[in-house]
Amino acid sequence: MSTSEAHASLLALVTRQARAGDPQAQLALGQLLLNGIGADRDEKNAFRWFLASALQGVAMGCNMVGRCRELGWGVAPDRAEAMPWYRRAAQAGLDWGMYNYATGLTLGWSGPRDLEAAFLWFRRAAALGHCKSFNIIGGFYEDGWACVRDLRRARAWYAAAARCGDFRGHFNYGRFLLRENRPEDAARHFSLARQSGTAAFVEKMDAFLQNVDGPEPSVRYALPASRAEGDGLFQFSSL
Repeated sequence: MSTSEAHASLLALVTRQARAGDPQAQLALGQLLLNGIGADRDEKNAFRWFLASALQGVAMGCNMVGRCRELGWGVAPDRAEAMPWYRRAAQAGLDWGMYNYATGLTLGWSGPRDLEAAFLWFRRAAALGHCKSFNIIGGFYEDGWACVRDLRRARAWYAAAARCGDFRGHFNYGRFLLRENRPEDAARHFSLARQSGTAAFVEKMDAFLQNVDGPEPSVRYALPASRAEGDGLFQFSSL
């Protein structure tokens, strides 16, 4: 059986289960349709199945409805409308829901920014091992957002993010290594950031490295300034 035939068979099986009301199958079907596995990419039906799963209480289903509302997958983009779904996912204990909800609180997607609440949710996600949250917590400590500015703690969180492979963590930890006059170690982390970072991020990083004596980015490099595209369930594209 070819790969395309296997994908088509998988899609048919999951579709039957989803139509029978299985909420996990509904979530999986939404992801298959969103990623174009077994059929052409179909954002509208992906959103419909994510919503069906979410309405049955699946935390990742709620998160994916939020992603669709945020990014305009199969529905008009509306970040304010994404926030209640992210909140549901966060309150259900999903680390990605916590991260996305905290991001919206930080950037003011549905009202005034709430850095204190955002910091709490990022820390809850980090307690579950959420790598990207490690890096953002480092940014909060570096800039003194909703906490006392503490460069030692910032460095430790950036190092943790780098250890688990976050490209922003590599970059931010590399900045601290430059401060410590460890250019070779810093260069290794910048190289790792370049290998896995988005094109937009790498461009900004290279601009920074051309002027290391200039203002140093911290939280603004940690947080996604824009999330116009994404990869679906487990990762998303951002600056």
